[in-house]
Amino acid sequence: AAAGEAAPAAAGADAAPRLLLRDGRAETELLDFFSDAGFVVREGRIVLRRARDILTFCMQGVTELGKLAEVYVSEAFKKIKPRRFSARAAFRMRGGRLVFTLLEDHEPVGELLPILEAVQARQQYVRLKSGEFLDIRDMAALAPVAQELLEAAALDDPAAGPDARELTFGAYRAAYMVSMLRLAGSPVEASDEVEHASRALTERARQAETFIPTKLHRKLAPYQKRGTGWILSLYEARMGGILADEMGLGKTVQVIAALSAARKKNGPMKNLIVTPTSLVYHWLAEFKRFDDSLTVRLIAGIREERRRQIEEAVSDPAVDVILTSYPLLRRDIDLIRDIPLRFAILDEAQFVKNAQSIGAAAAKELDAQVRVALTGTPMENHTGELWSIFDFVLPGYLGTQASFLRRYGGSERAEELQDRIRPFLMRRLKQEVLKELPGKHEQSLYAAMTPEQATVYGQLLETLRVHVGQALATGSLPRARMQVLSVLLKLRQVCCHPRLFLPDYEGTSGKLELLVQTVQQANAGKRRMLVFSQFVEMLQIIRKRLSREGVRTLYLDGSTRPEARQELCDRFNGGEGQVFLISLKAGGTGLNLTGADLVIHYDPWWNPAVEDQATDRAHRIGQTRDVDVLRLIAQGTIEEKVTDLSKRKRAIFDRVVLAGETALESLTEEDIRSLFF
Repeated sequence: AAAGEAAPAAAGADAAPRLLLRDGRAETELLDFFSDAGFVVREGRIVLRRARDILTFCMQGVTELGKLAEVYVSEAFKKIKPRRFSARAAFRMRGGRLVFTLLEDHEPVGELLPILEAVQARQQYVRLKSGEFLDIRDMAALAPVAQELLEAAALDDPAAGPDARELTFGAYRAAYMVSMLRLAGSPVEASDEVEHASRALTERARQAETFIPTKLHRKLAPYQKRGTGWILSLYEARMGGILADEMGLGKTVQVIAALSAARKKNGPMKNLIVTPTSLVYHWLAEFKRFDDSLTVRLIAGIREERRRQIEEAVSDPAVDVILTSYPLLRRDIDLIRDIPLRFAILDEAQFVKNAQSIGAAAAKELDAQVRVALTGTPMENHTGELWSIFDFVLPGYLGTQASFLRRYGGSERAEELQDRIRPFLMRRLKQEVLKELPGKHEQSLYAAMTPEQATVYGQLLETLRVHVGQALATGSLPRARMQVLSVLLKLRQVCCHPRLFLPDYEGTSGKLELLVQTVQQANAGKRRMLVFSQFVEMLQIIRKRLSREGVRTLYLDGSTRPEARQELCDRFNGGEGQVFLISLKAGGTGLNLTGADLVIHYDPWWNPAVEDQATDRAHRIGQTRDVDVLRLIAQGTIEEKVTDLSKRKRAIFDRVVLAGETALESLTEEDIRSLFF
């Protein structure tokens, strides 16, 4: 009935008829109020179901409703009042695991997961299974860490249910979780054992140094002893880690010393070292050089030979180290995965930076008490690579890959990430620990293109600008990036030598002529040189040209057999050859070439970390002379722009692990336009 209209009222058989006056406008206002409060109509009733809405209605809505109508409430309704909830986080150790609880009046609180979920969502109230409501506003300081606790529980304690009174985590989470809560201002109670676990790596590292065998102890620099002690402390704590010392600081010898010390203290046990194929013989030589008391079994050959070698290594108690390569680990994981290992060591661990790769999956199947990754560049392109390596050494520590990328994919939280990984990543720079290391002087030399070369370059650039412009016009930045990669390759080839792009080209290259002049001047000064290029065909052109000039060269690229690499290094360091020509990809890591004092990068790229690795083949322990580093750049070309861009693209790595760069995936549209237009 309309406002003020009479409406018939129900009456019994003997009752006198009655009329009720309805106020339609007031009824509409009430219905709107209930709708806004979250009520829904169910079977003739107006019902409120969600706990958060019920609490809000009880605390505030009833008062507001009283302004619109006379309100009557039941006794049960009067009892709905949230209990003020204030609890502190507590950690203790049990059976080598970290146990987390929330304590209220010294008693663990049940339904831990629902409470954490409500805190993480920054809700004011949470309803328990008993129907009781908790006012959790006093727990707001826990909110920034609640997500970490929930993600860690999903990985470390998947069996924990909604009623759980405690959550258990890997012990390695102790330092980060306790410090995170304290930084957030949340009250924390940590047992003495947890506090010790938070400090354990530093304390154990100092103690562990005493177990380094005397013969090795004399050979190690002080910082190498600390690194060895740190690796041993990881073993004592059964935690993994990344030794990320700058290239040239001797990560190999620190591992050898740690394996030897662990055997001395704890007795014999198998260890596995996985390296790039090109470095297996380098490792054999280093074991022989530093500690030939450790017995190393190299895995090589066809499948049946490798099966026999692995079986013999496992059954022979004298074998301390099984040495294999990444390709063979992938093929032989069925033979290796069940071998009980003390250490599983990944050398040049950037080989598993792709978390979805077969190699990364195989490495994560290894049954090792402790996993250690060695790399001078734990993050070459983006933070996701760091996650993949950590997922090997400490599975789950950085959460799921998706949550990690959401949190740390940009540079905004780089300092937070650095704090998080600091206990498990050791990185020293040469200028910090090798005060006695000779100097390194870097310089760029600019080569003018020859007229024929400039003509080829100009025509190609104009054609390729059209392709890049069309890619940008589509609005698809990923497509534009792929177009840039293809275009840059062609332009860089012409900058090096047009013959790389046009096989029938008869002219020369301005940069090649500059290189020849530089080599001749260096020879006159009795300098010995390393020349790096990413283009094998360019190295072959250089080799032929230098041969015509009477310059003696050694040569190494991806086709060089692994056993021949060490022989070539020994020959060069022994004085043979004036110039060592090296493919950047094949020889940028794992070579000790202190016989050189001049490093020439023939073709620059925007990955300074890779160039740094190559330079450190000469500028490393054992070098007694200053090292000069020259970068040859074709003047007025894409190489100049790429060099400038690389200087702007180092930020993320620098802030997270203190040296490095970012790459193609980080190119913005502005970057692309600055390169070509």
